[in-house]
Amino acid sequence: MKYRILLSGGGSKIVSEFFRFTDSRFKCLTTSSCITDIQNHFELFQPDAYICFIDNEYMDVLSQIDSVKESNAYNGAPVIIVGPVEACNSIVSHAIKTPDLLIKRPISTDNLALSVVRFLERRVDMGKRPAEVPPPAPREPVHETPASAPVKKHILVVDDDRSILKLLKTALSEEYEVTTMLNGVLVEKLIDSRNVDLIILDYEMPIETGAEIFKRIKKNKKAENIPVCFLTGVSEREKIIEIMRLKPHGYLLKPIDMDMLRSAISNLTT
Repeated sequence: MKYRILLSGGGSKIVSEFFRFTDSRFKCLTTSSCITDIQNHFELFQPDAYICFIDNEYMDVLSQIDSVKESNAYNGAPVIIVGPVEACNSIVSHAIKTPDLLIKRPISTDNLALSVVRFLERRVDMGKRPAEVPPPAPREPVHETPASAPVKKHILVVDDDRSILKLLKTALSEEYEVTTMLNGVLVEKLIDSRNVDLIILDYEMPIETGAEIFKRIKKNKKAENIPVCFLTGVSEREKIIEIMRLKPHGYLLKPIDMDMLRSAISNLTT
């Protein structure tokens, strides 16, 4: 079986290597460091393990993981922390209970994958099979929002650039509910489970292009009427023609002009 692994971490090279070179052992998905994004991915992806890559400044990360563990989205998956020797030793010396497994760097991708596999297999031997992990606790009932506090429009941003996701999350969150994803793997699951008012979609991504994601989600009955605005860093005429053939509701060029983006969002969500 392939274990489902949710990955997060500060742009470490080993994260991308782990994602690329362990396909025979794991089904991997990366998430941003935002708590709401991690919770959404736990709920939709139901990982068998969560691997977090840290540096020496790790206390905020541990606090964040504790918050995720206390949420209804958390499915009981073990937390594996991969970090430099100093940070791991400090976690041990302070008897911090957040991680279920600590792995010290430097370590090769193969040895890291082997350590994770052995750890998960030991859990299976102990009767903690992934399939037997209890489902997340039911969410608290959602109360109707008073008329004086209108519900925010929900925007989904899909981009493989973490800095873009952070920029848009920060800039738009006061006015909109913003969910970010590093790829299109869980887009349809989100659309099936939540109302989405607009999708902002990077056009050029390495695993699955924006065009491929666009074509796939438009086959979903729940998504066919959701407006899609492409973000692209290319301005060549041929590329623009290629984008327009897909008939998106809009496209914007990178670097992002925030005034133009806000105007486009306003027009597409009214």
